[in-house]
Amino acid sequence: MNGTDPEILKEEGMQLFEQGAYDAALAKFETAVTAYVTANNNIGQAEMLNNIGVIHRLRRQYEEAIHALNEAQQIFRQLGDLNRQAQVLGNLGDLYAATRRPEEAAHYYQQAAELFAQTNDPLRQSQVLRACSLLRLRQARWLEAIALMEQSLAVHPQKSILQRIFHLLLRFVMHVPS
Repeated sequence: MNGTDPEILKEEGMQLFEQGAYDAALAKFETAVTAYVTANNNIGQAEMLNNIGVIHRLRRQYEEAIHALNEAQQIFRQLGDLNRQAQVLGNLGDLYAATRRPEEAAHYYQQAAELFAQTNDPLRQSQVLRACSLLRLRQARWLEAIALMEQSLAVHPQKSILQRIFHLLLRFVMHVPS
């Protein structure tokens, strides 16, 4: 194993990312993209592009983030990897929420939620529905926010006692006749 092994580069990049060393993590992920392309590993390539997109979003380099995330999403779509495609769509939702483009953010969150439902990943489905709910809450779109939060809690696989109580309250609010 050498310095161009894509899996090692990925692991090193993830460690750097978790430490907040975004510049160094970005360099590792970019090198890993090339190594994955050389190894003809499209999944690894797209995963690194997704990671690159997340770093660019965190650094507020939105155009670079959009480019990397769209490229990753396209590869996962071509491969038929719905779960990873949904993860990228969720990241695109986060990006558009950060750039104050709520309708685009909601669109991506909804697409991600649908794909997570198709791939039987209720935890991630719940997370993107919650993100969309919070987006709508910030827009003062109260009923939509409540409905999305209720959906998020309905699919959440392991609700805490507080989440269960909150879910019951939301269901009560949503089903009270006017």
